[in-house]
Amino acid sequence: MKYKLSLLLLFILLFQGCKIYDSKSTTKEDALLFSGKVKVKSVSNTSYKFEKLIMEGDSLYGIGKKVKAESKNEFNNNIVNQNPNDKYVKILLTDSLVNEIHLYNKGKTNALKVVGFGTVALYLLAVLTSLIVLTLLVAGG
Repeated sequence: MKYKLSLLLLFILLFQGCKIYDSKSTTKEDALLFSGKVKVKSVSNTSYKFEKLIMEGDSLYGIGKKVKAESKNEFNNNIVNQNPNDKYVKILLTDSLVNEIHLYNKGKTNALKVVGFGTVALYLLAVLTSLIVLTLLVAGG
């Protein structure tokens, strides 16, 4: 029973943290108009998730949390402001760095969460039904 409960909790946590981005790449102009979360893929196929993109002068910047992973160094090398007290950093996104930009898809993310909670609810219903049947069998027999 503990094993099943652990799986259930793991399943819930997995769906909570899931964010879906459009599979189709978009232009930086559309990403700027979107003014929401984006995932940027570099030329070397490394992804970095940003809260939003901004344009200052002719330069494109991503506003996001600093990720300390070594695989993100090509982005981290372009950090233009870094204050230890700030939650976010501003990263210069040059044309030689950016290969693709993918927009956050809130609708698909919410749909996945609903499906996940629906699945969890069905699982709980099955477990509860099994427990009730077992209790009735033990009490009657």
